[in-house]
Amino acid sequence: MRHHRLCARAVDPLEIAAGLEARGICDRVASTDYRHRDVFSLAEELHARAERTESDVARARPPLEGRRHGPCTALRGARAATAALACLWLVAHVLVGDLLIAVLLHGRRALAGQPLLPAVLAGAAPTALALACAVAPAAWCAHWFAARARRVLPASRDLAEFGRRTRPALLVALTLFLGALLAFLWPARSALPISQAPGATPPVLHYLTAAALGLLLFLAALLTAHGLPRAAVAATLAAAAAEALPPLTLLAARLPGCEALRWPVGWAAGAFGPTALSLAACVPPALALLVHAVSALSRASVHGPR
Repeated sequence: MRHHRLCARAVDPLEIAAGLEARGICDRVASTDYRHRDVFSLAEELHARAERTESDVARARPPLEGRRHGPCTALRGARAATAALACLWLVAHVLVGDLLIAVLLHGRRALAGQPLLPAVLAGAAPTALALACAVAPAAWCAHWFAARARRVLPASRDLAEFGRRTRPALLVALTLFLGALLAFLWPARSALPISQAPGATPPVLHYLTAAALGLLLFLAALLTAHGLPRAAVAATLAAAAAEALPPLTLLAARLPGCEALRWPVGWAAGAFGPTALSLAACVPPALALLVHAVSALSRASVHGPR
């Protein structure tokens, strides 16, 4: 191949695109000779298909590390730590958020005569068990999708065909994971005791909330594993901020003259149950991340040799 050395030693598609343009390959040549819409599309496929030896990887690594571990190292580390804290908050809120909202609204009556610790454990145990059991299916689904995309890549004639064949695989992986999560949650909620607080939430909302959280975390992990962490961090932070708003509002309502702040959260929790607040916080970021993932994970460059 004429441009093998360029493709093998490049650290990203942009470097290949720059090299191709320097060799006189413009968008018109990419379109007429290589059947790609532009040089960048051609470079993306070349980067994904290039076969690299150990020496090629060693030559490509120093400039890559120089760019990634320069002044932005602290920023990337802070972003990763913030995302991890956001994920921990999301999981903690789906486990004990209902009880927290109920206590802030109703006081000790929300505990239904139980001590605090048993009430917390009774509310969190079913969802915690289901999430723990769903970790292995999540890892298998992510591995299956990555392997499927790598198998499709050599058989695809162009990037458009690769995208058409990859998007259904992503949706299948998501469906399998959500099915496994709900399959674990149903017997867990049936077998373990669940505390009954004032304004109890319909069970269907618990399933929908767990599915929305599972979708959000699975997509965030999948995008991060394929080198696309920015959207994952933004979505998890948005969901965490939305889930933190109701309890902060109820705490602020205890300040003198701020009693009116209690009304929106109290009305929503009374009409639909406390879980509806978590559902409303998780669904929009999860759907936005799904739309982004369908587009981003159908690009050939994120599935190339690493």
